[in-house]
Amino acid sequence: MPAHGSSLGSKAFGEHADAGLIVAYQSHQDALRFLSSALGQANGIALLQGPTGAGKSTVIKEQADWSSRDAAVALVEGTHLTPRRLITDMLSQFGVRTVSQHDEQLLQAVNNFVTQQTRTARAPVLIVDNADRATSSALRLLNWLAALDARGNYALRIVLTGKERLSALLRHASMRSLARRHPAAYSLNPLTARETMIYLRTRLIAAGGERAEKVFPVDVCDRLRELSSGWPGPLNERAIEAMERTTELQSARPIPRVIVTRDGETVTEYELKEQKYVIGRTELADIVIEDSYVSKMHAMLQVYANAIVLIDLNSTNGTTVNSRLVPKTILRNNDIIALGRHRLKIENVPALSAEMDEKIRASDTMTMRHLEDLRRSRAIHTIATLKHQ
Repeated sequence: MPAHGSSLGSKAFGEHADAGLIVAYQSHQDALRFLSSALGQANGIALLQGPTGAGKSTVIKEQADWSSRDAAVALVEGTHLTPRRLITDMLSQFGVRTVSQHDEQLLQAVNNFVTQQTRTARAPVLIVDNADRATSSALRLLNWLAALDARGNYALRIVLTGKERLSALLRHASMRSLARRHPAAYSLNPLTARETMIYLRTRLIAAGGERAEKVFPVDVCDRLRELSSGWPGPLNERAIEAMERTTELQSARPIPRVIVTRDGETVTEYELKEQKYVIGRTELADIVIEDSYVSKMHAMLQVYANAIVLIDLNSTNGTTVNSRLVPKTILRNNDIIALGRHRLKIENVPALSAEMDEKIRASDTMTMRHLEDLRRSRAIHTIATLKHQ
């Protein structure tokens, strides 16, 4: 597996993330349906609200792509937006070329374009992201644009995004034309616990990470959601921080390993980098012990970030740890597993936390079900291998 360094974290959740990757969740989908419906109404105006990092920009970019299939669309960043930039950005994105640089003529060019489009095709769409951060003069111009009409129809469909106070902004006298259009408003909701887990793991896998369930187990996902309140922006930041801390811990902590000996002589060693290891006599086992005492699938090691659990798989002769027969046990550092003439010494075992102890005990009831799935999977693999020989 690639290292969980800042490069992978940045590729999954930071500045190098794939801008085209959208992990949709319920509120995201509801917002898109809301915008499509609002833009299809006669008043053609909508407000999308939510705190910083709520995913508003992601939603409107997807809506802009969808709307551009049958109408001209301009998507403008509202932070410190001035009237001049609003008009020039609109004309540029609408594909309107102008020779004059005078404000009055630029405004006339916008008016001519949107009214002509409304009469012959579909009314253009103007989306202003972070409209509540625009200058007061830009908002007055936006109010003027909202009043443009073509034969009794509004000549410009409008979407504004901002924080929760965006609706209150339209109550100002300078926003009267916008308010007359009675815009509908939708407030985004944060991700649920399950959506958070899907979001984190999907973005990591898309960035090239493997075993996302180990990097982001359920308890880590829940903690990151708690810290970010479930909003995508802060969640991305927390995910990068978590991956960086994981890298630091992994580099400082030695990898657990198993040393296999026979009659006191070292046979082989295994670094425990995977989540599960089957110990057995068959060649399909992960740790092969060629000993008649050992069953084909004798025992299983379950490797956690802060614990290693040994489970006997209903073997014929049982499994012994430190001279004690055990059906299952949490291994400690330097424990010795005895299997016939072989000994398996466990080294670099991480310290067990109380929280992990509780989770392990709760998961023990699922062991046999996992074993049946494992046996079925390995049988399928064996059949496939034989067919190709």
